[in-house]
Amino acid sequence: MLQRHDLYFLLYPPAHLAAMLAQLMHRMGLLPWADYGNVGNALAAEPFDISFNLVQAFHRGGGKGMAQLAGSAAGLRGVRNFEHCLAATMRRMGCADSQIRRSFNPHITLNYCYDHTIRSAIAPVAWRVTQFALVDSLYGKGQHDVVARWPLVSRQQVLGDW
Repeated sequence: MLQRHDLYFLLYPPAHLAAMLAQLMHRMGLLPWADYGNVGNALAAEPFDISFNLVQAFHRGGGKGMAQLAGSAAGLRGVRNFEHCLAATMRRMGCADSQIRRSFNPHITLNYCYDHTIRSAIAPVAWRVTQFALVDSLYGKGQHDVVARWPLVSRQQVLGDW
């Protein structure tokens, strides 16, 4: 099924895929890196599941389009909860609303030069998110530098751990 879209790289295991969640925190020049680090240290969030079950591609005005994995509401519930928790922590740490990203489209970019328009359901690509990272994305260069990482920790002790 995926072969008809020429998206062969979808076959890589989820460990090779990275959702750009860190763009929630970083908008160029609004806060020093250290302030983002303080937010990351203060955030108390639990691990969550994420699932992408759509492949879609669309044109971006005049040139080639972009192909991406996207998710339905149910598969993105955990990341949406994380988004709200992160925004609340940023406010609590003194960030102004203008410093908190308001539009967030969870996706995994597959290709920036795709020339078809598609939207098709696929078998879910899913995993448990156990950490988050602050990433400096160098737009247009395809380079993403991890500045810091933080674990997501369950607040409830597993019964078997007693």
